[in-house]
Amino acid sequence: MKLIKWNTVENIEAYTITKELGDMSYNNEDKQLILNNRKQLAKLLKTDLEHMVAPHQTHSANFKEVSLKDGGRGMYCQDDAFNNTDALYTKDTDLFLLSFHADCTPVLLYCPKTKIIAAIHSGWLGTTKQIVSKVTKHLIENEHCDPKEMLAYIGPCICQDCLEVMDNVIDLVKQMDFDTTPYYKQTDTTHYLLDNKGLNRQMLLNLGLLKKNITVSPYCTVENDKLFYSYRKYKDSGRNITIIKRQA
Repeated sequence: MKLIKWNTVENIEAYTITKELGDMSYNNEDKQLILNNRKQLAKLLKTDLEHMVAPHQTHSANFKEVSLKDGGRGMYCQDDAFNNTDALYTKDTDLFLLSFHADCTPVLLYCPKTKIIAAIHSGWLGTTKQIVSKVTKHLIENEHCDPKEMLAYIGPCICQDCLEVMDNVIDLVKQMDFDTTPYYKQTDTTHYLLDNKGLNRQMLLNLGLLKKNITVSPYCTVENDKLFYSYRKYKDSGRNITIIKRQA
C-alpha cells in the first residue's frame, strides 16, 4: 500500500504516503535518492514538484500562508524551503502541501466556506506549543473559516501505548490552556503514556469543530512499522508524508 487516503469531500485529495514509496526527507544523506522518490510520488499523484511545497520543520508553532507561486519550494532541496515552519495553508488549487512525520502527528484542515486547506506538523513539542490551536484559530479569526463546517484529519502517528515520556514533557503538557489530564497516564514514578492524537483532537473541539467532522487515523507508526517510518523505534532519518491538495 503506497497511499492511505483521507476519504473526505470530492474536491480534496489527501493522503499519507507509506514507506513503500521510500524515504522523502532530505535528512537522508543521499539527496538524489530523496529527489527521485519525490518525483515518483509526484508522478503517482499525476502532478509535478512545481505543484508541491514543503517546509523545513523545527517543532515550532510557526505557520505560513503559501500560494502557487511558492510551488517547488523545499521540493528539490531544503535550502529554499520556508525555514522554521511547521504548518502551511493556502487558498489556491492544485498545490499540494506536505507535512513530514515519523511518529509526530500530522493534521490536515479544510474549510469548505473559504476553500482553504492546511497541513500541520505536531509532535509532542509542537502539541505543547499548541500549533494546531494557533493555526485553526488564525483561520477562524483572520480567514473567516466557520469551525462548524471545517473538516480535520489526524493522520498516522505514534499511539498512546507507544508514546512514553517523562516529567519534563508532562510539565509542558500541564501548561496547555485546557485540562489535559485525560490525555496522559502515569506508569511509574517518572514515566507516562501520552495521547498526542487525543490532545490535538481536543484542541480542534475546543475551537468549535464538530466531532463528526474530525477523522482520526487508527494507524500507529510504531506498531505498523512495515507501513511507516518510526524514529522512536529505529532512530533513522526516514520520514512519512501526509499531503493535501484542493482541486479546482
